Amino acid sequence: MMPKILVFAGLLVCIWCGASASTRQGNNTDEEAAQAFLEQYNALYADLANKYIEAGLRLSEYQAVANEEANQFDPTNFTEDTKRQLSYVGSKSLSDDEMKNLSSIIAEMGSIYGQGKVCRLNPSGEEECLSLEPELTLLMADSRNASERLWAWDGWRREVSRKIKPLYFQYVELKNKLAVVNGFNDYGDQLRQKYEDPEFESDIHSLYEEMNPLYLQLHAYVRRKLYETYGPDVINLNGTLPQSVLGDMWGRFWANLYSIGVPFPDQPSLDITQALIDQNYTITRMFETSDDFYTSMGLIPLPPTFYNLSMLEKPSDREVVCHATAWDFYDSVDYRNGLLVRMRDENSHENINLRREGANDGFHEAIGELMSMIVSTPKHLYAIGLLDELPTDNKTEINYLFQQALSTISTLPFHLLQDQWRWNAFRGYYGNMSSQWNGEFWALSEAIVGVHAPVERTEEDLDCPSIFHVAQDYDMIRYFTRTILQFQFAESLCEAAGHEGPLTDCDFYGSQEAGAILS
Repeated sequence: MMPKILVFAGLLVCIWCGASASTRQGNNTDEEAAQAFLEQYNALYADLANKYIEAGLRLSEYQAVANEEANQFDPTNFTEDTKRQLSYVGSKSLSDDEMKNLSSIIAEMGSIYGQGKVCRLNPSGEEECLSLEPELTLLMADSRNASERLWAWDGWRREVSRKIKPLYFQYVELKNKLAVVNGFNDYGDQLRQKYEDPEFESDIHSLYEEMNPLYLQLHAYVRRKLYETYGPDVINLNGTLPQSVLGDMWGRFWANLYSIGVPFPDQPSLDITQALIDQNYTITRMFETSDDFYTSMGLIPLPPTFYNLSMLEKPSDREVVCHATAWDFYDSVDYRNGLLVRMRDENSHENINLRREGANDGFHEAIGELMSMIVSTPKHLYAIGLLDELPTDNKTEINYLFQQALSTISTLPFHLLQDQWRWNAFRGYYGNMSSQWNGEFWALSEAIVGVHAPVERTEEDLDCPSIFHVAQDYDMIRYFTRTILQFQFAESLCEAAGHEGPLTDCDFYGSQEAGAILS
């Protein structure tokens, strides 16, 4: 999940308007009409794109002016709150041409990502092209055919990250230059500064060392289950895991491996999909149910504009990036979501938006995951009528905890890898040899995550930007910190709600005391 997105982040065009070539075909055979449409399209697109770039430049110019004005103050005797706010005011920028170039590079990387398709011949001999959402995502979630998964995995990187590669080198250069102008050693240094910890990088590694024994147990258990599914030709019981079999396109979330590894498969399922269908849950109702959870704790309700103006379903008339986003339009009225993934997760970002901003990027991510975790407990699902019975046996609890581990513990090394590789890239550790960049990525992956590339990589490849966040200039260490924070938050809020016992039994729906702490 991503936080609110500024217009100048280079995403407005490529997410909301970044349609790819449509696979649909109409019945209008008038080429002159088509040419007239293209002329109209080109004129309007050029006008809107120009306004988009100009708006970004105006914002950049204002940020530079505001930064100079903020630097006129001596905050020595100011309150910590005022000091902190002043430190976040504005930033310096590069030349107009360089800023335009940087914005265009990020937008182009987003466009490549949004238009990415992997094609093959279907049984009828016709070409079929699969988009990331929903086709490739579903394939990587459900397929147990190792060859098919490898085809999708490699095809996505051929069509997306190979094309992004030359742009990414330019992006690193310009981002570093911009960071230095603003007083940082490099862009990685700037990203880490958001967490206000001078030892942030070493502290993160120390945290991971504490969690690593638990991850290694999960890794070994999953490896055995994958071996039983795919056999010795795919899985080495004494080695690292191929990324292509880990549940999604990047091996980020292992939740889709639950059916392979569930410890007690004969226990009642906690899957509520059929219950949602039977009870006629629409996407709007899901968001309303989510909003009810927050308001029950005394938090701010979503405004009507959220429901009227959000993109909650994939449109049928064009291709869009289906990566879920929460948008703050900075007028204290308009907040929107871009496509549904997990309703309470995205709504948590909107509640942060309603209050303007979280303490750091990991903070609001933690709130989102905390809410997703609490509302998925058997106790809460039973309370809202999505489970017929409340399970109380240890086997069902172990299944539930395994399910949670696949969504939390498994992500820690993955997110550490993504940003450790980027921090090293921004430091210039990989030099000018393009092959070294990707080789170092996979070396880190094997060392940190215990995951290897499932097929030989070449000098054409640069695999890290195959994921949305890297291609679109978002750090991913936020997701590492959120996983640690979400359990700390859960413990605190459950205690405030008067809960006693294991966190798996906690549900702070309706607790004004928990809401007061959260607000």
